[in-house]
Amino acid sequence: MSYTICYVSKTYDSTSEEDIQNIFDETQRNNPANNIHGILLYGFGNFFQVLEGKKDTIESLFKTICEDDRHHRIEVLIRHNITIPIFATYSSKFNVVKTNQELEAIRTYLDTHKESNPFSDKVHRLIHPFIIP
Repeated sequence: MSYTICYVSKTYDSTSEEDIQNIFDETQRNNPANNIHGILLYGFGNFFQVLEGKKDTIESLFKTICEDDRHHRIEVLIRHNITIPIFATYSSKFNVVKTNQELEAIRTYLDTHKESNPFSDKVHRLIHPFIIP
């Protein structure tokens, strides 16, 4: 059985573009190495992330995320065991979404899996505010 945490958070005004890029780089490097699937989005001063994997791994990572001083106001949207991970078959790597095309690819993927995974529809609705202008 897999486990998921989905959260949103707000960057501090002092968080720089370099800080954000570093978060993306760390995420893309570390999550696949720890067999973590999911997505990370950033827009309008907010992060949205879905993490999927072994419960102890996800909870440990989330504790580290909560202690990161580059963001605050962390709000957990989903946190529980899952039978079918949403993103395990999406890509071979953890996905950092930076363009509308990448976001649209995730939307299409979620649309095709909403029948088999009830959380796909919820995640689909949650990513809508992250449309890149």
